Amino acid sequence: MAKIRASRPAVALAALGLVALGLAACAAPRPEAADLVLVGGEILTMGAPETVEALAVSDGRVRAVGTSEEIRRLAGPDTRVVELNGRTVIPGLTDNHYHGIGGGPGVDLTGARSLRDVADAIAAFALETAPGELIVTNRDWHEGQLAEHRLPYRDDLDGAAPEQPVVVVRGGHEYVLNSPALARWDSAPRT
Repeated sequence: MAKIRASRPAVALAALGLVALGLAACAAPRPEAADLVLVGGEILTMGAPETVEALAVSDGRVRAVGTSEEIRRLAGPDTRVVELNGRTVIPGLTDNHYHGIGGGPGVDLTGARSLRDVADAIAAFALETAPGELIVTNRDWHEGQLAEHRLPYRDDLDGAAPEQPVVVVRGGHEYVLNSPALARWDSAPRT
């Protein structure tokens, strides 16, 4: 084995170079840690590449996508790390008029064919509920199925359940409230 001899000035210069590299690495700005990191899954990006295995989120926005190894580097001590274990993540999908929100198992208006049918269904339901209890209709109906081809008005609902708050849900597009419901949420019209 051959020996390499280095002069003292060369060793000192090499040591100085290593110190300079270390100082430069310390001085280099470190990226701020991500708020959320998802790793180890299949993430659909809806772009190129179509899928990645990890992503980082900062301030509510996707900051980076890539391999789990790359994205883990963006995690800090306060980062929430979600191990996907092979699960799939898709972009948030929101129907801009919220078909899936509202309504429920309350008053079923799917069979109503007139505003009288709507009022009668609400009145019958009100008789079976406690005074002051909120009444909500289902959302799977449409005013086009009614002979009048219009939604009920507040006055129509007041006549059906004058003492109970009523919310008529129409397909996630509209909500019609009676006077007790408006008062409950302090939105009653001022006259």
